[in-house]
Amino acid sequence: MRPGPLARRFARARSGASAVEFAIIVPILLGLFMAAVELPRAFSTAKRLDLAASTMADLISGTNPPLDEVFAAAQAVATPYDIGAAGIVLTAAGVYLKDGAAVARVCSSAAQKDEARSVGSVIGPAPTGSTAGGRYVMAEVRMRYAALFRVFPTLANWTFSYTTVWPVREGRAYWGNAEVVLPGGQPCPPV
Repeated sequence: MRPGPLARRFARARSGASAVEFAIIVPILLGLFMAAVELPRAFSTAKRLDLAASTMADLISGTNPPLDEVFAAAQAVATPYDIGAAGIVLTAAGVYLKDGAAVARVCSSAAQKDEARSVGSVIGPAPTGSTAGGRYVMAEVRMRYAALFRVFPTLANWTFSYTTVWPVREGRAYWGNAEVVLPGGQPCPPV
């Protein structure tokens, strides 16, 4: 069966070819553009949150400044990204022996937009190299990523979570151990 004159004329026409090509290519180019903006932004936000956790752990391990200054320092190092919505938990912990294994227990904890750890609760195994009676601090930061473009459902559900463990550099000595006591907390009980 031979094509009719209308079908032959349609097959020879080239006037709309550019529009069709444009309609096929534009969504791909827009997706590449959005990915080229969003992925580096997500990576940079994650790195800044990690840096904020390290900064807070370092600050509370030393001079034990007021917590509002610690939270402000975290925002300063995370700039230009706003971490005001981030959940932050700061913990001072001690290392104890339980059934022959070194475990870390919470001595004092403070939080902003999150729940502080309960005093006496077990965090988990002690950091590598810790011995019974050792003291350290920990900063935890959790924040849901706010994507610029909502077309990537995977990015819209990302939650960044960073934990930094830091040895106590300076602190008041209690029972022979230099340690940090967060506001409203108590020193770690003796080993």
